[in-house]
Amino acid sequence: MESKRDVERFLDNYKMGRLSRREFKAGLASVGLVSTVAPMASNKAFAGDDDPLCFTWGGYEVPEMHMNYIEKYGESPNFALWGDEEEAEAKMIAGFKADVSMPCSYKVQKWNDLGFLQPIDTSRLEYWDDIIPALQGVPDMRIGDDQMMVCAWWGLTSVTFRTDLAPEYVDPENHSWGILWDPKYAGRLSMIDSLIDGVMVAAIYSGAEDPFNMTPAEVAKTKDLMVAQRPLLRYYTNDTTSWEQALASGELIAAASWNSTPLNLIQQDIPVAFMNPKEGPMTWTCGISLMSFADENKVDRAYDLIDAFLAPNTGHFWVESYGMGHSNQETYKAFSAEELSMRGLPPEDVEGYIKSGIFQATIQNEPELQEMYEEVKAGF
Repeated sequence: MESKRDVERFLDNYKMGRLSRREFKAGLASVGLVSTVAPMASNKAFAGDDDPLCFTWGGYEVPEMHMNYIEKYGESPNFALWGDEEEAEAKMIAGFKADVSMPCSYKVQKWNDLGFLQPIDTSRLEYWDDIIPALQGVPDMRIGDDQMMVCAWWGLTSVTFRTDLAPEYVDPENHSWGILWDPKYAGRLSMIDSLIDGVMVAAIYSGAEDPFNMTPAEVAKTKDLMVAQRPLLRYYTNDTTSWEQALASGELIAAASWNSTPLNLIQQDIPVAFMNPKEGPMTWTCGISLMSFADENKVDRAYDLIDAFLAPNTGHFWVESYGMGHSNQETYKAFSAEELSMRGLPPEDVEGYIKSGIFQATIQNEPELQEMYEEVKAGF
């Protein structure tokens, strides 16, 4: 059995974005833990039988993420952790039941089709009116007239680059996904190894009208760009630690990444910047859904839990600790312009900044694009 400190270090690395979700799942056993759907209590206040069960990623179960709930009930809700959303789907299809869950927006349509979700009554949420308007109607969160997910967290997929090694890109007017296709930096570039972050970035750079629902001609153009990019890359990777260490050492000039990367590197005095590409960054949004199989006796507390995740004090902890965006607009009043900028967040006009991004959505031709992606990576 590993020491308590080893476990704490492992969980801290995940929470700070130094481990991918896949690495988190794989690493559980190495620190004497197991991936489980058994309810677990947060580490400050034990959950009771009346508390809802939240099915989610690791990192959301810490008390600071739902302190208002603990203060109201004197105990934490229950948590069950998944390694990724595909694992969660399989377990719920097999019969596992939770009261609330935390998908990202591009999964909502599928989870609704699978019968997992029920509409959320936003009039029961104290903080609904404080949600940034652009995040109240994210694609796929609403189905018809029903709100199927409430956005709590958001962030960007963009480019972190070394400002001292690629000075021509420092001017915001020159921010572009094109740095990841710049032949001057061949062998010193990296892409996130996933369909949503890999293929969609190329689609955005290609100028596809709707990257998540491309025409055959747009798919062909996107593939051509990916084929041209492949020999320029050092690697495709999901390992945030790898690309951050490589950026720190200068092995990489630029890497597709998330907001946590510039925060971690700036704190180490590494000269980097996080781009707002002129073609548009990709905006990811995740939040909370009320499950169709929620225990009727726990629904009131489930709404209180959703509200706790939306509270500005939760947002403050999230932005300060994880470096990504929270949906409550009151969150940002606690931070200086410098503190927000170092996290890749706008010091003003958060609404406009979010709208400038391209929201992730359901990938309409996913099987075709997944096959294409694997072929490109394999060099075909």
